[in-house]
Amino acid sequence: MRRLFCALIPLLLMLVACRRPEVEAFAKHPSPIAVSFRVPPDYPRSEAVSSEYAAALRAQLATCVMVVPAGAVGPDAVAELQVTVTQIRPHSEPSSVAIGTATGVAVGTLSILAGNRDGFFDGLFWGLFAGSVAADSRDWDQARLGYLPVRVSAVVKLQQAGRKEVLLEFSVGGREVIAQLGSLERSDGARIREEEAKAFAKVVVARLQSQFHWLPLAEPSYYKPADPVVQPEN
Repeated sequence: MRRLFCALIPLLLMLVACRRPEVEAFAKHPSPIAVSFRVPPDYPRSEAVSSEYAAALRAQLATCVMVVPAGAVGPDAVAELQVTVTQIRPHSEPSSVAIGTATGVAVGTLSILAGNRDGFFDGLFWGLFAGSVAADSRDWDQARLGYLPVRVSAVVKLQQAGRKEVLLEFSVGGREVIAQLGSLERSDGARIREEEAKAFAKVVVARLQSQFHWLPLAEPSYYKPADPVVQPEN
């Protein structure tokens, strides 16, 4: 184990050293960040959901870097955190039966193509197993949280003004967000949505902190434009 760790040290140092200069510079001296959040327009209450998630993300992000408030105009060197939601679906979709069926068909087909005469039974076994795991996972989530949350998947990009290449791009999966959710004693719709938005924000900001090595600030930081200089009247 010690030898493996020692062998990995040069590789980790190489990965850090290979970061693009603009990424390294942004990590040390980040520009104020504006947040944009896009939800598919065909999703119910898409504008309200977008607003709720963006507000939660700004609040969480402000704990480690300066953030441009909603509706405010940032400086010329502003960076933009663009979140594009690719999917929002109920926790119950797809059903455990659908997951098991899809898994069974895929495994059985591959097994038969590989020449296994028992491919049908392989598919049946793995289909039942996958369906059972999916059902157990949902039961556990509901027992732990007291509610069944939505599953949100998204693509996140961080881009600085005036540059074509993004500084950072990554995806967020539904299970990552669910892992950050807390239980609720009063699980009405509004309270659940608020908790879901906060959990999503935690996942995104944790990824940014891991990439740029930002430490928590003593207090939230928000960008404030400088007051215009008033020229004295002659």
